[in-house]
Amino acid sequence: MTIGELLKEYRQSKGLTQKQFADGIVSTSYYSKVEKNEHRITAEDLIDLLEHNNISLWSFFKKLALNADFEHYQHLSIEEEAIDAYYHSDKKRLELLKQQVDGSKIPNKNELSLSISGWIECMKSDDEEPDLELREKLKEQIFDLPSIDLNKLNLFCNFMEFYTLDSNFFTAKQAINKYVDSKETDIQEALLSIITNLLYMSIKDDNYSYTDYLLQSARKIPLKPCLFLQKELISFYQNLIEYHFDKKQIYLENCKVITQSIKLAGMEEYGKALNGVIAKLVK
Repeated sequence: MTIGELLKEYRQSKGLTQKQFADGIVSTSYYSKVEKNEHRITAEDLIDLLEHNNISLWSFFKKLALNADFEHYQHLSIEEEAIDAYYHSDKKRLELLKQQVDGSKIPNKNELSLSISGWIECMKSDDEEPDLELREKLKEQIFDLPSIDLNKLNLFCNFMEFYTLDSNFFTAKQAINKYVDSKETDIQEALLSIITNLLYMSIKDDNYSYTDYLLQSARKIPLKPCLFLQKELISFYQNLIEYHFDKKQIYLENCKVITQSIKLAGMEEYGKALNGVIAKLVK
């Protein structure tokens, strides 16, 4: 069974027209050709389509025969589901997902299982004992610099909190040197997210040795609509760094404007977290 055939099966089981099923994701004419296997849907659109119609990513991919296309989509869907579970603080769903991956025959399952274990590790409270062996395994996978790629950039970005500012900067510098001129949006987004995390860690550790290099590197990546949030966050941290050295109130006002714009965009909790960063710096 193909992806298009399975989408059609789900759509018909819900009693929906093609327009209703694909509404807001892809055009009806394009989706019609997906069902007929005349067009290939992107991984991003497929995931949006399944979420739009309340179809479990895992259930969908379990029904597909294991082929090259399926392996790509399945791996991506599991990563998306793991990230979603983490941001909803759903530890049980992460643990179930890990069990399913461990019992599956999908390629690179060990790497995927390790990544999910990392998300579970991130959810530990401060009074829980860290899994040092797990963190070391993640470090070995991330810090294999000669083979650093987009997947490793994203993995590194997700688990930077496990490691020191110095070791994180060493890895980030290699990635920046390799990819700062890349035109690929996914690469640019990953680099900006890594830079954002490092700026935050620098402020938290009161260590500003690397901030000039990080801000200069961020400026080399051109602004695109899909990179706006990352650019806003870098501007936020740049103003906090300026305030640290100059103590001019205008820098704090700029930070508050950025925080308010993020709240107005619907990211209320993120805005509150940034206000917490401001409060810690100025107390």
